[in-house]
Amino acid sequence: MTRLFLIHAYLILTLCCCTDQKTKYREVTYGTDMEEFTNPERGFYRPFSTKMSAFRPLDVQTLLLLKTPSPAAGGFKVGSTLIYRSYQFDEYKQKPLSEGILYHIQNDMDSIRKAGMKVILRFTSCNSCCDPPFHDAPKATILQHLQQLKSLLTKNEDIIAVVQMGLIGPWGEQFYSDHFGDLEHGPVTDQHWQDRNEVISALLDAVPRSRMIQVRAPYYKLRFLDGDQAHPEKADALDSEEAFGESPKARIAHHNDCILANYDDYWTYNSYHTWPASVDTLHLKAYMAKETKFLVFGGETCPGGPNGEDVYSPYNDCISEGGNAEHYLKRFHTSFLNTSWSAAVNGDWNNKCIEDIKRTLGYRFVLKKGIFPGQISNRVPTKIRLEIINEGYASTYNYRFAELILRNKESGKIYRKRIDCDTRYWFADELQVLDLEFKWPENPGSGKYELFLNLPDASPSLHNRPEYSIRLASTYRSKPVWLANTGWNLLLPEILVI
Repeated sequence: MTRLFLIHAYLILTLCCCTDQKTKYREVTYGTDMEEFTNPERGFYRPFSTKMSAFRPLDVQTLLLLKTPSPAAGGFKVGSTLIYRSYQFDEYKQKPLSEGILYHIQNDMDSIRKAGMKVILRFTSCNSCCDPPFHDAPKATILQHLQQLKSLLTKNEDIIAVVQMGLIGPWGEQFYSDHFGDLEHGPVTDQHWQDRNEVISALLDAVPRSRMIQVRAPYYKLRFLDGDQAHPEKADALDSEEAFGESPKARIAHHNDCILANYDDYWTYNSYHTWPASVDTLHLKAYMAKETKFLVFGGETCPGGPNGEDVYSPYNDCISEGGNAEHYLKRFHTSFLNTSWSAAVNGDWNNKCIEDIKRTLGYRFVLKKGIFPGQISNRVPTKIRLEIINEGYASTYNYRFAELILRNKESGKIYRKRIDCDTRYWFADELQVLDLEFKWPENPGSGKYELFLNLPDASPSLHNRPEYSIRLASTYRSKPVWLANTGWNLLLPEILVI
């Protein structure tokens, strides 16, 4: 007998032996749904940037249209549940934000919530690149702005996916700066790094503790944690014991806005323990690959050439074309990519591996098997076992639980049982076995029921909104298990309660 058969036989035997001998169990095998569909907080995102000097508000109807397959740079179509929203405080580099600006940002957050989407946030001050002066904001202004934004960020915690560091330099990529050191031309002093770290601390304080922030390059995190002793060879990556906590190490994640541009993604893997900087892909890539298992990672591809040409082909092409694109995205547990940049790189994936990438960005949970009692009795605990595998590149990065739902087929009355689990630990390529034994909080009345699995948003404001629940990539009797009107996934079309 195969090992897999033995495991299933043991599971059934265990269930049958540990309860009333009269209880019979059945095993259900589910198919894999190969459809490309959207899910919360993952996938290809839509970028929307605006300057305060010419503010352009978000529009709910525009956002709703983007949830269905729409053109992306590179020639393919994709639906999006994530948007990237960058606010450039171009007129506020030497003064506090006005009440009007905070009002505009809150209206945008309301529009995102109405559209059933989530946002990657970034605050910037300039886009002047790449020779000084860069016209970015000084530290005092940045710290003042973050104090003003704190209550807004707290209020909108539910629809924030992650907040990117931003704040320093052109586009908020923290590389060039008039005030924090120019990482290409210099000079870069210890004081510059201390000032950068002070901004990171202020951002961690302003952003709700349930959410991560992303810095643009791994050395920035090392320098924050280890000070002037930071060195790629000494990098101590986040591990499972520290993961998903509230410490800076567990909350400072990474984004890369030059994915697959060249061998070092254009200075992404620079180390500044000496000056001038040195490239250390050996240690910094390994460091990033290890800790992005527990941290959100994403960004955008980058063509690399001075005129927008793709200079890294065929390495950044699909595996089928002799490239390494899917391997790279999987190695760094990539959850999201930009739809609008870069067409030169993303376009090479079109009609080749783009469908696989669209399906696999972030998490993709596949319900494989379930073991259920033939009937549910209010007199004895219900025992259910579910097997779920993650076929995506990453796990979820914001806390999310699961719940079982019984719905009476005649009356429609609903009974819920929350499951003590955390989908952030459902890592890529790992099989999760949910071995459940419980009593329903409210005894269901006798009758015929449907049984569902729900993976809702953990925020009470979004818990009952189906567009924020996770769709399983599974089928039952050749039909998707997903019910779009509820956000639930069908486990059994009928089970008897006695």
